Amino acid sequence: MELEKYCFHWRKGYRYDFPIQREAFGALFRSLKGRRITVLTGTRRTGKTTLMKQLIDSLVDKGVPSQNIIYFSFDEEQPSIGDIVDEYQLKRGLDIVSSSEKFFFFLDEVQKLEDWQNKVKYFYDHYKNLKFIITGSASLFIRKGVRESLAGRVREFYLGPLNFREYLNFTDNNELISKPQLFSDTLKKEFERYIPRQFIEMVQESEGEVQNYALSILEKVVYIDIPKLVELDDPNILMSLVKLISSNPGMLVDYSRLADALSSGSPVSRVRISNYIRYLEDAYIIRLGYNYSRSGVKSARKMKKAYTSNPSLSLISTIPPPLAKLIEQSFFLNMSSEFFWRNPQKQEVDLILDHESKPLPVEIKYKNQISKSDLKGIKSFMTQHKADRGIVITKDTERIQQTPQGTIQMIPAWKAALLGLDCS
Repeated sequence: MELEKYCFHWRKGYRYDFPIQREAFGALFRSLKGRRITVLTGTRRTGKTTLMKQLIDSLVDKGVPSQNIIYFSFDEEQPSIGDIVDEYQLKRGLDIVSSSEKFFFFLDEVQKLEDWQNKVKYFYDHYKNLKFIITGSASLFIRKGVRESLAGRVREFYLGPLNFREYLNFTDNNELISKPQLFSDTLKKEFERYIPRQFIEMVQESEGEVQNYALSILEKVVYIDIPKLVELDDPNILMSLVKLISSNPGMLVDYSRLADALSSGSPVSRVRISNYIRYLEDAYIIRLGYNYSRSGVKSARKMKKAYTSNPSLSLISTIPPPLAKLIEQSFFLNMSSEFFWRNPQKQEVDLILDHESKPLPVEIKYKNQISKSDLKGIKSFMTQHKADRGIVITKDTERIQQTPQGTIQMIPAWKAALLGLDCS
């Protein structure tokens, strides 16, 4: 183990110098002031390592001695955290415990280290001036580690796909953000271009390149990452399941039908499909939505919808989903929605958000004209759940419609993505 090959910032004047920051940066940087362990999770290639290095640059800019900052990645080798601490103290000729200074340990992909949580817990409890910032690409490491061994000691952050504002920053379109009405036509075109390009490295690439990139990520997760964390009977079935979900974002999850669809030669059990869905969710490859009820509580027994965790991942399908379905998926992911709504009459609303302690139904209708029939589901929800406001995200239509159920606001998709649902 050679710490110097990871800690380039120890060299005089060295900067990692990644100029464009994701929106999570500010909250992450503020979290460095406290003692609690900062935990950053998300699927591969969402920018976790880059964010770590931006945090290191900013700490140095704020006057933290660069040699008080340690970065180590467990991607290639897995020494114990104790070995890293010991080597660092030996190189510096100091004892962290007796020092009056603060030290920052950035540990990247720490879930690859066996029993990492108990090792971090030991140093957190006994080294009061040591601040840990850790990343991982699977929520299995959060559930098994953070919530079992590190309860109350962590602050968690999830890094998802790029939102529209971030995409515009990474494509050098900042001027469009500051003058949205002036550039509304350009923003609409950029929005449609953005939808399948929500990985940082793919913002300037063709959809064919995005497809290859997404497939490479999924293959690493399905054939390498997940089998290291759980016992897997057949990774090929897992990959087939991902492809089914990617081809139909927002599909209703029916374990029996999925088992039948994936059985070829030997039968696949409903239980195995249920487990595989959980593994994919834990690895941040899919996200589940739950049918809304008055209590607003998720339940394993409720009807579920499945989406891939990034619209770019849906491009692995031989025939990618239509743009309207990818837009629905993008809003579901970027609004951190957990619920949709579907009643016994099969009336539906795409997203149900918690807004000012009230349910806010949001329907995606990416089409040229909005008809009365397009509003049936949202009106039914507003009546049943006494919601006085609903949102319809459209292609071009922008207006406010007063109905007996309440106010329905129609907002163009690019505008809702850029300015939020309270834009006017």
